[in-house]
Amino acid sequence: MKLFLQQIFSTFLKWICEFFPKNKKMILIGTPNAIDYYDNSKYFFEFLYKNEANDFSFFLITKNKKSYTHLKNKFGDQVLYAFSFKAIMVYLRSKFVLLVNGNGDIFPFTPTNKKQVVINMWHAITFKNVGHLSKAKTTNKINLDINYFLVSSESERESMIRAYSYPEETFKIFGTPRNDIFFIPENRKRKADGKTKILYLPTFRDHSSVNFFPFADLDLEIFNDFLETKNIEILIKPHKNDSTNEKLLGIIENSPNIILKTSANTTIDIQHMLLDCDILLTDYSSVYFDFLLLDRPIIYIPYDLEQYKKERGLLFDFEEVTCGDKVFTQKEFIESLTKNIENPAKDSEIRAAVRNRFHQHNDGQASERLFNFIKNYS
Repeated sequence: MKLFLQQIFSTFLKWICEFFPKNKKMILIGTPNAIDYYDNSKYFFEFLYKNEANDFSFFLITKNKKSYTHLKNKFGDQVLYAFSFKAIMVYLRSKFVLLVNGNGDIFPFTPTNKKQVVINMWHAITFKNVGHLSKAKTTNKINLDINYFLVSSESERESMIRAYSYPEETFKIFGTPRNDIFFIPENRKRKADGKTKILYLPTFRDHSSVNFFPFADLDLEIFNDFLETKNIEILIKPHKNDSTNEKLLGIIENSPNIILKTSANTTIDIQHMLLDCDILLTDYSSVYFDFLLLDRPIIYIPYDLEQYKKERGLLFDFEEVTCGDKVFTQKEFIESLTKNIENPAKDSEIRAAVRNRFHQHNDGQASERLFNFIKNYS
């Protein structure tokens, strides 16, 4: 009943919004699922806040009361609680609406591109099949009315056209605001604590759990000795669907140098985690496309590649767009870690080739490009 009433409310407001006069210098920024403060929402909002956005009015919206209180204390009246009269008025008057996932980012409201300019900043350079190309029975088929969709390269634009069937002019190659922090010199300096930090970020599976450290020769005693001797710390950030994975919890319990990081009690900013690690460990997660901007080693564990391609599918050929060792045993993994620690530039040339393919801009100016587009929109 509650959801039904919310849908009626949203539909009614959308109808009003299509007739309500718009302020051409007002921007409404949604947050992921209208809850979390991270990704492009966070970084573009803070860009506007720090640069005072000239004579534009801009607002960030959230339905999370705790997050609202925290952010309002920090940023003031430019943060809106979704279930408030002010949020309704800003929604009705905003000419520009920015999303990162879909309509749910400004819940309980629904954007309308009949009077608003709806820009999806998106949340990844997508690697796995999405939209109409996805083989999984998921609800990720975008069916919202948007005007523009941010991408980082021509390769990404071509793949997203195939995935979502939007016209070519929908896609703007601006890059993504969240990656701008990689180009701030002080952010790139690693802490001189002597540790080598590995960030393990596997993607989720539609039909199964992730098999962490899926090695037939896995021996935690040998592996832990190696990590201790080499002063290596592995931080694991699983997808929320895998945060209670029994094998993972067993490994964590018996491995002092392997740490589990979940977002149960706090929002985790992946960009800061990437900045703070020396080597990225992943499989088919598109996070490695962002990590390419740091030119640091990447190691892949594609233990179920053929199954994953069959069940979900990939937008690009795995071998063609990956740029690091592929490991299938503990022995190979230890050897790869050793080589990459001793020589971080080992695969730098191939990383550069893939980076240039997927990042047309390599300058940390994505937020500025987006804002200039908004300012010059007519």
